[in-house]
Amino acid sequence: MIVDKINNWNIYFKSSVFEKIFSELKSYTIATPNGVYKNNDDFYFKVMSYDTKLEPTIIESHRKEVDIQLLLSGKEKIKIYSKKAVEISKPYEVESDCQFYAAISTPVSEVCLEPGYMAVFFPDDIHHPQFAANNKVEPLKKIVIKVNEKLFAQ
Repeated sequence: MIVDKINNWNIYFKSSVFEKIFSELKSYTIATPNGVYKNNDDFYFKVMSYDTKLEPTIIESHRKEVDIQLLLSGKEKIKIYSKKAVEISKPYEVESDCQFYAAISTPVSEVCLEPGYMAVFFPDDIHHPQFAANNKVEPLKKIVIKVNEKLFAQ
């Protein structure tokens, strides 16, 4: 897992494909309609809007894709769990590349994401998004860049 300012992306991602990713990211704004934008075989952008929650239910990890999550507006708390702190609640779904969990213990960490920052979740980073930061429910606009994990081996 990585949490840092978006402008520091090149500290972590050295492959030239990441120059394309972060260059394309600049074309997405708060006015971009929600949806999935697939312009490349190795990565795509999911633009979404939702209200944060006091008790969200989605706890997930991925096997084939790395999530680069960032906000265009709003604030969101994301909890991070160890494998020992969760149990599988649904079998792995190949099509969505999601493994879903239920918490059986406390998270090991949490991140408060806001515009200008990114959180990067690698395969097996179990994350629990959608929490209201400071217990204040608010709407947000989010981009999740889904990157083929094989690009990280280059």
